[in-house]
Amino acid sequence: MTRQDTRRRFLTTSGGLATLALAGCLGGDDGDDGMDGDDGMNDSDDGGMDSDDNGMDSDDNGMDSDDDGMDGDDDGMMEATTVRVRIENVASTEFYPSDTPTGGAVWITPGAYAVHTGGSPMGEEGESASVGLEALAEAGLPGGFEGEDGLVDELEASMDVHHSGTYTPAETVADPNDPTGEVPGAPPVAPGGAFEFEVDAAPGQRLSFASMFVPSNDIFVSTDGEGIALWPEDGDPVDGDITDAAALFDAGTEPNAEAPGTGPDQAPAQDAPDQGADEGGTVRRLSDVDDGHEYPAVEDVVQVTVTPT
Repeated sequence: MTRQDTRRRFLTTSGGLATLALAGCLGGDDGDDGMDGDDGMNDSDDGGMDSDDNGMDSDDNGMDSDDDGMDGDDDGMMEATTVRVRIENVASTEFYPSDTPTGGAVWITPGAYAVHTGGSPMGEEGESASVGLEALAEAGLPGGFEGEDGLVDELEASMDVHHSGTYTPAETVADPNDPTGEVPGAPPVAPGGAFEFEVDAAPGQRLSFASMFVPSNDIFVSTDGEGIALWPEDGDPVDGDITDAAALFDAGTEPNAEAPGTGPDQAPAQDAPDQGADEGGTVRRLSDVDDGHEYPAVEDVVQVTVTPT
C-alpha cells in the first residue's frame, strides 16, 4: 500500500455543524398587564375601591419599573461581542521521519468548539473519554463514528454550553490545506494551514476546542482546564495570542503504537476509523504519559489567537 493510499483512507466522514441558540428571558410585563386587568374588574365592582386600586396601580407601576430594570439587566447579560478564533498549524514539516504517512509533518484535523460557562466540556482529566471524544481523538471526526453521537452532539446536549459547532474545511485559510490533495470529507491542515471561525461571547463565557494530532493513535490538542476566558467579568474581551491556554492530551482510548507515525492503527495509516484495540484508560495530559515517545510542545504544534471583531 502506498503512502498516498493510506492518506486517502484518512477521515472518511466529517462532522456536521451543530449550534445552540442562546435563549433570552424577558421580564414579567405581560403578567403586570393581567394585574391591571384585575384592577379594572375591581373598579366596576366597587367605586370605593378606586383609591386602593389606584394604589395597586401605583405599585404595579413600581413593578413595571422594576421589570424594566430586570429587562435592563437581561440586556446587560445578553451583551455580546463577536470573536474570530484562529488555530494555525505551526509544526515543523520534518518533525518525524520522512517515511511516516504524513511525510514527517504534523497535521491538525477539523475539530469541535464550545462557548460555555463552568469547566471545559471537551473531556475531564482522569475521566474516561466520551464516545464523541474518542472518535475525534482516534480519527479526527467531530461528528462521531458512523451511527453514533459525535463530540458536537454531546456539546449540544450540555447544559453549560451556550453554543457549539465544528470548524471544518470551509473555514480553512492559507495553504497548504488538505495536505494529501484528496482526503474525503474532513481534510486536516498541514504546517502553514489554519482553521478560522467566529463565535459570540458575553462576559463570563469561555471557549474550549479540540482537534486530533496526526500522526497518533488518540492524541488531541485542546484547551486546558476550564477553557479560554474570552471575556473576563472584570475586564475587556481577550485580544491576541492565547496558545498558553492549550495543551496536548492522550484520550486513553487506544494504546499508543511503538512510535508516532508507525503501526497500522494510527491515522492516517489505518484502514478504518475505529480499528485499534481498546485501551480502557482515562484522559491525561500528554506530558504525563510515559510511553517513551517524543512529542512536540503544544506551542510547537499550534498557535491560537482570538480577535474581537
